[in-house]
Amino acid sequence: MAASGPSEIILLSAGLIVAALVSGILLQTWDDMDDVLDERGKQGAEDVRTRVSLVSDPINIQWDDSDNVKIHLQNSGDTFLDVNSVGAVLGGTTMTVTVTDGVTTEWLPGDVVQFTLTNSGLDSSLSSGDNDLLMTVSVSSTATGYTGLDTLREEVRIVKP
Repeated sequence: MAASGPSEIILLSAGLIVAALVSGILLQTWDDMDDVLDERGKQGAEDVRTRVSLVSDPINIQWDDSDNVKIHLQNSGDTFLDVNSVGAVLGGTTMTVTVTDGVTTEWLPGDVVQFTLTNSGLDSSLSSGDNDLLMTVSVSSTATGYTGLDTLREEVRIVKP
């Protein structure tokens, strides 16, 4: 049986059109995946550059009569941190965080800033003397485009008079 030339050309043309459509879809999908991976890489790099460390003595943090504690945190990363975006949880209680001096606006790499953590509800659950609690502090960078995040988790001893 002899094959007819026009039907082979039609089948070949249809196969080429389908192959072109599939390759276009695959290339677009690959480009989208590349963009997502690139974005994740940039975000991950900013997260790596964002670090905070507790400078205060973790076994001797004083609870004062004003229902607060003062802690010193160091920007131990390579990027500026936002002093207004610091969050803290002490012993499962969310704390109000303020810059102690009230005027610090820039938190450069290597700088130490004193923060006041306040929550009057925590005072009633603390006993006189030593109270061992888990403290969690979260910070974010002020980088444009990508905001790095870091969380410090530390067992601390709150000393209440």
